[in-house]
Amino acid sequence: YGPCTSCFSCIRNIGSGCVLDDDWGRKGEGILYKAFKRANALLMVDPVHGWGMCAASYLFIERMYPTFFEGTPYGMPYAAVSCASNQGFQYKAIEEHCKQAAAHAFKFIGGVPVHAAYIDKARPKVSELAVRLSMAALEDEREGRKKLTDEELFLHYLGTPWEILEGYLKNITDLTMKYEDSIPVNALKEGTFTIPEAHELLEKTCQHLKKAIELYNQGDREASASEFTMVAKYWTNATYTQLCASYVKTEIPKTYRPLDEA
Repeated sequence: YGPCTSCFSCIRNIGSGCVLDDDWGRKGEGILYKAFKRANALLMVDPVHGWGMCAASYLFIERMYPTFFEGTPYGMPYAAVSCASNQGFQYKAIEEHCKQAAAHAFKFIGGVPVHAAYIDKARPKVSELAVRLSMAALEDEREGRKKLTDEELFLHYLGTPWEILEGYLKNITDLTMKYEDSIPVNALKEGTFTIPEAHELLEKTCQHLKKAIELYNQGDREASASEFTMVAKYWTNATYTQLCASYVKTEIPKTYRPLDEA
C-alpha cells in the first residue's frame, strides 16, 4: 500500500472505501480495508528506525482515511509497542502512536516503549497490555462499539503519552499558548473568513477558546478539556466551510466533529 493522494473520493462517496489499487483500496475490496472494518481492536507493533514511529506504521494509519469518515475507528481499542535499539526514542514513538489514536478517535488502551537493552523486562509489560487490549476487544465484540463523544475523547486522553488538550492548545496558538496569538483570533481580526457561515463559526471558536485557555491557566485541566471540545468542533467546521469545501466539493462529513453534539 502506498500513500494517500488526497483525491477526496472517499469523502464524496462515504462508505465506498479508497479508489487506489492496493490492499487498503480497491473501492472497499482491499484486504486490509476489509480486515480493519471487521476488527475489534488494533495493535500496532513497530521498530524505531528514526527516533519515532516507523514509516510503515504511519503510512498504515494514514490509509485509514476513508474509515475515519465512515466512523469505523471511533471507540475502537488501540495499543502500541515500539522497540528501539542504539539511541532509542521508543518513548517518542509511543507518543506518536497515542497522537494518531487520538486524531482518529480510537480508545487508547496503552503503549509499551521498549529498548533492546531491557527487552526481557519489557515482556511482562507487553503481556499485561495484551490482556487489557484483548479484554477491550471482547467488550467491543459483545457490547458493540461505543463512539467517544468529542468531550469524552478529550478527557480520555488526559494523562496519556500524548495529551490532545495540550497538543491542540499548542497547535491553535502557534505554540505561544496565548489567546491573542491564536490562529482563529488573528483570522477574525484580518477578515480571512469571508463566508458568513464560516465567519459565525469562527466567532464561536474564539469565544470558547478564550474560556478554555483561561481554565487551562487556572489549572482546571478537565474543565479546559471539556471547553476545548467546543473549540475543536467550531474550528473544524469553520475551516472546512471556508477553506476545504470548495476543493473537496462536498459538505463536511456528518461524523467529523458534528455540531449537533454542541
